[in-house]
Amino acid sequence: MADLKSYEVEECRASFEVYDTTGEGKIDAVWLGSLLRALDLSVTEETVAKAGGTKKDGEKLLTFEEFLPIYSDAKKNKDIGQIEDLLEGLKVYDKNENGTMMAAELAHVLLSLGERLTDKEVDEIFTACCPPEDDEGYIKYDILLKSIFAGPFPEEKKE
Repeated sequence: MADLKSYEVEECRASFEVYDTTGEGKIDAVWLGSLLRALDLSVTEETVAKAGGTKKDGEKLLTFEEFLPIYSDAKKNKDIGQIEDLLEGLKVYDKNENGTMMAAELAHVLLSLGERLTDKEVDEIFTACCPPEDDEGYIKYDILLKSIFAGPFPEEKKE
């Protein structure tokens, strides 16, 4: 791939080989999203499906040569929004127009809208990033988003 640097190709190859469980130079497409995320790309399930990812084992295999253009496209077309976009979206829940929203309402949104999170994922976000609730159960959502965007991200922690 002309648009990828040689070190990126090698990083892709090393990660690809981890997911190549048979040693035949192919990965099951069910692991495509995990592989892209392991390479520090933030992709949605929709993007993974459009790129050829599958929901079940054994439906499709991808070679490294097929994977590289998928990685390159995903790298160019990042799914992650800008913090300003997310702040604007959360203003819908800011009933007092003071930069706060109910923590319970945020949890409900994360569990039920868009690409839904699990209870465990929501708990992790609240534990790692959420500012303390005030006496009425409100949080400052700008602090939450800044904390999320700053990281560290769980998969980056080295123990």
